[in-house]
Amino acid sequence: MTKKKFKHDMQCGLGSCVAALKKMEDAEKELFRPLVLWGCSRDMAYDAQSEGCRSFYLYELIQEFSNITPFLDVIEKRLFHGIHSTGWEFAQDCTLLAYFVSDGNKRAWKILTSCYDALLEILLKKRRREQYGKLPERDNFENMCVAMVCSCFDDRERSIRIYKKIVRDLGVLIEGNMLYDYDDFEWFQAASEERLGKTTVQKLLHWADADEITKNYVYFRAERLKTRKSEWERKRRTDPETADEVYRRLKNGERAGQMCSLMLGHTFMKQDKKLEVMKLAAYYRDESDPDVRYNLLRLLANKTCAWAPALSRLFADAQLEDSGLSEWAFTALGYRKDAKVRDYAIALLRKGEHTADAVSMLAANYEAADRELFVDAVRRIPITYEDGYWHSAFHDVMDLFSASGKDKPKELLLYMYQNTLCSYCREHVVMEMGRRRMLTRELLEEMQYDSNDDIRNYAGRKLQKENS
Repeated sequence: MTKKKFKHDMQCGLGSCVAALKKMEDAEKELFRPLVLWGCSRDMAYDAQSEGCRSFYLYELIQEFSNITPFLDVIEKRLFHGIHSTGWEFAQDCTLLAYFVSDGNKRAWKILTSCYDALLEILLKKRRREQYGKLPERDNFENMCVAMVCSCFDDRERSIRIYKKIVRDLGVLIEGNMLYDYDDFEWFQAASEERLGKTTVQKLLHWADADEITKNYVYFRAERLKTRKSEWERKRRTDPETADEVYRRLKNGERAGQMCSLMLGHTFMKQDKKLEVMKLAAYYRDESDPDVRYNLLRLLANKTCAWAPALSRLFADAQLEDSGLSEWAFTALGYRKDAKVRDYAIALLRKGEHTADAVSMLAANYEAADRELFVDAVRRIPITYEDGYWHSAFHDVMDLFSASGKDKPKELLLYMYQNTLCSYCREHVVMEMGRRRMLTRELLEEMQYDSNDDIRNYAGRKLQKENS
């Protein structure tokens, strides 16, 4: 494997990197150490919200080297440097350290506990949030708490002791600083229940001899859950119930995402209010104010409602330069099944314009005659971390494979498997390849080391079945 391919595959999270290292002698592996160190110095996931951090993937890569000290040096430096930073880098680093702790690495545990103490001290002294209410130190502290309870030790009793200590620290934090409440650490609570069991966690919280600080945490939790329900009811009562009300409030200066969920059109359809969706589409068609039209389209540009807007208006708005309206118009067109949309997509592809959007439109209206043009267009979409258009296009290509019809361009499945930066999307590609009997033994063996756990498990089951 060349260094260029190794870096490409590592960014994708492909198991080929781990598989390749396993076949190398130590001297050859050293040529790839700088690349793995590079991977440890940045957030490797394309979308950690959906695919999770790639900590275990990096951990397995590091384990192939005899000397792990340089990797721990990089991770420790990044962890403390990232205490005040937003993003998923900190979560990747502390979870990666947790895997080393689970191996009995004392240095990794010392790094984690030192950083935990430093973050707790920072949060206790914090008196205001950043712009837009951001508080990265809080986010990072919660990530660390989850890693310490859920990933550090197989020893259940030790995990319980860690959980009890963290709960006590959270009680001190919430009671002593008005910046925080139970909501700020709810994910930690849910993750702990998954790791230790909901019944166990409830017993730990309501233990008869629990100290006052733990009892305070329990009280804060109960009060917040109570008020959250009333807040949800109040918000539900203020959501607009008709298209006329939506339009009136938009004209008064409210925005779609503020007055209601952007899925309001979808909600109308679920409530059998098709007429209200048609009214929203009529308002969108006739509106001259681009800001109001933009907010109306945001409510309609989804799979459930995209049938409603007038195509002539969507085509016109799609051609606007540097406009949010253009993006939402293309989103709506990507869900629309219509011969005119297919013709429009083909015209754009032949001119080399809006390639990713055109692929989405053509995927929804694909015909066998489009195969060559379609495959070429998908391969021409740039795949980068910064530009996410390819991500939406790949998703729509996968929708094509789940739709009825023959002569699907299955060569795109292998292309997307090898090139998508999102391991969550790759999981669906792998399943489709499996249904079409495209998974060779070589592919299955490398998939055992994929950054996606479900792909690993799927490949393992397939190989076990082959060997039996």
